Amino acid sequence: MLLFGLALFTLSVPHSIAAAQISSGIAYLAWLVRDLPAGRLRFARTPADRPLLCFAALSALSALLSVEPRESLPKLRTLTLFLIIYLVTTNLHPRGARLFAGLLVASGLLGVGFSVAEKVTGRGMVIAAIAADSPLRASALREGDVIWMIGRRRVTSPEGAARAIRREPAGKRLSVEALHEGDPIPVTLEVTEELKARANPLGVSAAGRSRRFRVSGFSRQFLTYAEQMQIFALLAFGVAIAGLRARRWLIVALGLASLFSLALILTASRAVIASFLLALLAVAGLTGGRRVALAAIAAVLALGAFSVYVLTGARTPVAASFADDSSARRLAYMRAGLRLIPEHPLLGVGADAHKHHWREWGFPGDYVTHTHSTPIQIALDRGLPALGCYVWLMAALLLMTWRGYRGTGNPQAGGLMLGAFGALIGFSASSLANYNFGDSEVVMLLLAVVGLALAAGKKSGQQSAAKSGRARSGHRVGKT
Repeated sequence: MLLFGLALFTLSVPHSIAAAQISSGIAYLAWLVRDLPAGRLRFARTPADRPLLCFAALSALSALLSVEPRESLPKLRTLTLFLIIYLVTTNLHPRGARLFAGLLVASGLLGVGFSVAEKVTGRGMVIAAIAADSPLRASALREGDVIWMIGRRRVTSPEGAARAIRREPAGKRLSVEALHEGDPIPVTLEVTEELKARANPLGVSAAGRSRRFRVSGFSRQFLTYAEQMQIFALLAFGVAIAGLRARRWLIVALGLASLFSLALILTASRAVIASFLLALLAVAGLTGGRRVALAAIAAVLALGAFSVYVLTGARTPVAASFADDSSARRLAYMRAGLRLIPEHPLLGVGADAHKHHWREWGFPGDYVTHTHSTPIQIALDRGLPALGCYVWLMAALLLMTWRGYRGTGNPQAGGLMLGAFGALIGFSASSLANYNFGDSEVVMLLLAVVGLALAAGKKSGQQSAAKSGRARSGHRVGKT
């Protein structure tokens, strides 16, 4: 049952947070059922244990003393995501870890295939005209914009939109997922009996599907998908670089890296693309020789040029130069967060407490969100000491995977270690302009990759300890 839960988790984590949580819950329960009758819970200890405990303790204290404790205390559940590392590392042997890594990559490829196919066939419906009595007339939507989802159901025509609206009860407020120049516009629609009785409830005419959008896999969120594709692409590049001497896997790994890179670029997410290119250069520079470094530079230049082309086509022409409204809003959110940190330096205001005081605390606009920067958001929510522990935690994970790569003689395990190392660099670089630590889908995938890499790099002595349970508090991984 434990392996069944882990397999379901591996297949679902790139696509569905709900399915990933359910399947990981099955695995956790099976883990307890297996170990508790013996009176000892076996778990793999890592060099990340201490910074993680420190970060968790400060997060709990911050939530208890939060400005809005009812908002902050439930957010502590996100700390349980880090148990994924221990679940995977403790309960998988190297061969099993490599098999599950293959399942994870294969599942990620399904999303890539769907994204590319959707980009070819088009998404949603382009608004040709909006009637005078349309419920959307008062919204920000205009002719040329795109409606692609109503109530989280994809639509491609006014008839499909009508069916989606008629499924809902009167009085419900529906979210209308719409796009303007490739970027989302928040629109809501109140369902009434009169609206449901109309032949064309939206009061719009369509002019076919749009190909000007940012791919998002099976999900609704292109930024989450971009972070996931960055992790997959860097994992594949790590396997390719580590396996240069084992030519059998080189072509396959490079092909996978190219596909995941394509999906990432099609999300048109600038910060994530930039962090991916930076991480690729860093990994190649640290691990390869001159030829590898030159090949990485050539790849970065080619991918960068293609990214600029996609950015200007999927978004506004000035998107590639960071001179658009989206960049200005992000900087304004960051500045507002930075102004608050000196007022609450030790424990912060509490996770997400700022959302209840948005205007009062000087955040711009009416759209309530976060600061779009992981370091700023952690310092604002939990305080500067918690930020220090978070930096310590990420440094421990980076050092652990790097030492694992340098210490293993197995090219497959080394590839997973190097891929996890690159994914951590990309995630950390992207976090400067994205609050990716607050995205559970991304964090779960990253921790799963790290856990699989550590399990693949386990040595025979550690495997024996895992079987017999002789270690008093669990075997230790990540040391060379």
